[in-house]
Amino acid sequence: MGGEWSKTRLADLCDQVDYGHTASAVETPVGPKFLRITDIVSGPIDWQRVPYCPIDRRAAERSRLLPGDIVIARTGATTGHSAYIANPPDAVFASYLIRLRVGQRADPRFVSYFLKSPAYSTYVHGVLGDKSAQPNASAKTLTEVHMAVPPIAEQRAIACILGALDDKIDLNRKMNETLEGIARALFKSWFVNFDPVRAKSEGRDPGLPAEIADPFPSSFVDSELGPIPEGWKTSTVGTHFRLTMGQSPPGSTYNETGEGLPFYQGRTDFGFRFPTHRVFCSKPTRVAERGDTLVSVRAPVGDVNMAFEGCAVGRGVAAIRHRTGGRSLTYYAMRQLSGYFEHFEAEGTVFGCINRVDFERLPFVAAPAAIATAFDRLVSPLDDKIEADERESSVLSTIRDTLLPKLISGELRVPDAERIVGRCV
Repeated sequence: MGGEWSKTRLADLCDQVDYGHTASAVETPVGPKFLRITDIVSGPIDWQRVPYCPIDRRAAERSRLLPGDIVIARTGATTGHSAYIANPPDAVFASYLIRLRVGQRADPRFVSYFLKSPAYSTYVHGVLGDKSAQPNASAKTLTEVHMAVPPIAEQRAIACILGALDDKIDLNRKMNETLEGIARALFKSWFVNFDPVRAKSEGRDPGLPAEIADPFPSSFVDSELGPIPEGWKTSTVGTHFRLTMGQSPPGSTYNETGEGLPFYQGRTDFGFRFPTHRVFCSKPTRVAERGDTLVSVRAPVGDVNMAFEGCAVGRGVAAIRHRTGGRSLTYYAMRQLSGYFEHFEAEGTVFGCINRVDFERLPFVAAPAAIATAFDRLVSPLDDKIEADERESSVLSTIRDTLLPKLISGELRVPDAERIVGRCV
């Protein structure tokens, strides 16, 4: 490890270790954002989704989050999960989190990476032991861990290296959210609001190239679903999409060693766009093809992902593809059906579900093939970019996860730390 590193308690590196504010979160934008455990356990904090908290000024000052703060979950199955606070909005943190404010001996982002290391995870599991399904730990317990600490310049260099990887992953995520937002807006404009048809019916330019605009009609007709473009049809999902309902093979065919096909069961495996490998199946019974849209059909109903590659689907997942083969049209059509899926989720006595018959009966307004094909042609490059970014992020995550424990422990040293820090800041 080298003589320049020292061993110390995490608590000794902190100027403050604080418990959060006890209150109920509200969706109404009253007060600051209210960071909870659920907001830190699924990747980078999405401040848009964090709720609010009515709170008086004095309490808000005690619990306010500042850049460089670190929060750690102290209760439940996620005890020990942590998040680094980079550029927060006006926000406070909840009582089931503790906040660390690191002193001058340590770089806060370096400390935050130690908290994500296998060494810290092993420590937390060790102090919790075989507790109940709702374990909890005090702030003192979570900061009693001993850690190896290099000189501050090397801390910053390590944080810079790992942070550069995380920053690129986060940039890819934000870019992909923007790209998907553009594609979803285009789908809604064409197939829900019928904007090109409205424009033509009102004598306005629809703002599309002629070869795309020409197939759109210039008038509406009445239907059981309300006015729809002339020449379009009210139909059902089953008429226009090929649906494969998943089926779970025997448990003896499951493995975590990569034998067979990736096996997906629903939300547990789903990510932003593509599911994550968790379990494989050596003898799949139902298979989805690369580019198929995957829909969760059990508890909850309606989560949507896309198959990265050929994969096995269990009974919690359906694979679906438009009969034209349109990968993008299928994905955004399923996203648009969220209101119908929510109906089946709400009807479940214990767990929501939707069967094949009900899925295929869901209403669908079918556009002529020329318009469906034009949509896929326009949006496919966006989806190709999303896929490329997700693949890159997967590689970067693997590199980060490989480097992190080696850098944090000192097994892998950073040469010329001051020069690296100078280049990163």
